[in-house]
Amino acid sequence: MNPKLSKIILFFKNNRILLYLSKMLQLKFPEKYDLSLTVECGQIFRFFKFEQSPIYFIPLKDRIIKVEEKNQHTLEISSNKREGLEELVNEFFRVNDDYLAIIQNLRIDSLMDEIIGKTESLHLLKQDPFECMNSFIISQFSNIPRITQNLNNLANCFGKRVIFEEHEFFLFPSHQELFSVTEEQYRELGLGYRAKYLYNFNQQPPKFFFDNFLTRDALNNELQQIHGVGAKVADCVQLFGFGDLSYFPVDTWMRKFMQKHYFSDEKKSPKEIRKKGQELFGKWAGYAQEFIYHYARVYDSF
Repeated sequence: MNPKLSKIILFFKNNRILLYLSKMLQLKFPEKYDLSLTVECGQIFRFFKFEQSPIYFIPLKDRIIKVEEKNQHTLEISSNKREGLEELVNEFFRVNDDYLAIIQNLRIDSLMDEIIGKTESLHLLKQDPFECMNSFIISQFSNIPRITQNLNNLANCFGKRVIFEEHEFFLFPSHQELFSVTEEQYRELGLGYRAKYLYNFNQQPPKFFFDNFLTRDALNNELQQIHGVGAKVADCVQLFGFGDLSYFPVDTWMRKFMQKHYFSDEKKSPKEIRKKGQELFGKWAGYAQEFIYHYARVYDSF
């Protein structure tokens, strides 16, 4: 008997099936799930692939998860740490999202029909808010390869080492581990002016990063009070870290796309574009943003 199949328990959650196997678990989705597109679309920055393998190793809080797309509807997941894995996986892969209903609600016009047709296997992920804030502070005026390198350097220097399936990984440092890092040490990692922002944040991160008690608008206001954090970073952290799908972050790609398709020749500010996105897409604006962001980078022309 295959030991991986020696014990199976099925759970149904919003039409998703979570298979608990003796050594791994599977997530089955009624919709298509493109793991590569989801992981590499720019919402997370730390993941590892080896050679030409389709398998992803992702540092997730206190462990490494190994994720493989078995078919268009199934992800197979294992980890170096089994305890609490189901809860983390459920949260990270957002199993409570009614994805089919979301994309149906986002089909507001022919353009969004086209965009969803090209991106509907792309899913959002729910990150740890503390790591997410550090990531997006680093992301300012940078690019994805450099952001990834900066974050990996930070983890390699100050995070815990994990060996999993003969590979070496480093977890993202905890608040306690980053508390002792000096501004100069951040600068030595090539973080430039961001070093000051990282140092100030990690000396005393607000309590709501570990136990959020704030309302939607209050949270966004508090995020923008953090030194070095503007509207775009705050919106990204609220969407990707705190999981608030009503936010619509606006970067250069989003500004160009929205200006071209929804404002004609009338130039609008990022704040006005963000408001328009929230008006158009409502409580699912975050999904619309990620679909549009990918479409704008890959398919649109400006």
